[in-house]
Amino acid sequence: MKKFFSKISIVFVVVFVFSVFLSTPVIAEPKTVTIVGEINDQYQIVTKDGTIYEIADTEMGDEVLKLMGEVVEVTGDVEEEDGVKVIDVKSFKPKAE
Repeated sequence: MKKFFSKISIVFVVVFVFSVFLSTPVIAEPKTVTIVGEINDQYQIVTKDGTIYEIADTEMGDEVLKLMGEVVEVTGDVEEEDGVKVIDVKSFKPKAE
């Protein structure tokens, strides 16, 4: 009888660990991209094709926001959550339209 409960306990632990592993969301690594778009008054960069990137609240993000209304080329890490793209600005430069 002890062996039976021991086997059941092992099966229970294995099932529990497996279910925890499967329920853990996979964290996507940010990818570095370069985009060109206009800075709007909603703290976003809007590209020509209409893609919207929220600008992360960082020191470099604050600097790029000073160019509101201008077209800029921005390089940074993009993370997407619930369909919202957020760019962590690493570098930028104004672009002529």
